[in-house]
Amino acid sequence: MFAVIYQIYLKPGREEDFQKAWQQIASYFVEKRGAIGSCLHRTEEGKWVSYSRWPDRATRDASWPGDNAPSDELPEEVRQVILTIQDCTDPDRKFPEICMDVVNDLLLSSVDT
Repeated sequence: MFAVIYQIYLKPGREEDFQKAWQQIASYFVEKRGAIGSCLHRTEEGKWVSYSRWPDRATRDASWPGDNAPSDELPEEVRQVILTIQDCTDPDRKFPEICMDVVNDLLLSSVDT
């Protein structure tokens, strides 16, 4: 399994827009691009942390065609949702994307038993 963690701060007053857009984009990648699932968190300090789970790195990489976001290869409605998410994000407070191969997952292993 492969996971990607995103950390952002939002512009003031954009929480509702961001949550709606995040739900739309997360659902699209689960339904159409092979993601296993995702989760969204907000810290007390106002940082938003989300992660997506994929069966493997190749599936995730193939789901983000091209180098630019949003890629012209994605459907127009998906590109618009990505632009909304980008517009909600505070450009002065950026974090790098974190990509990880899962080596031990108690959440999933408890489901399998």
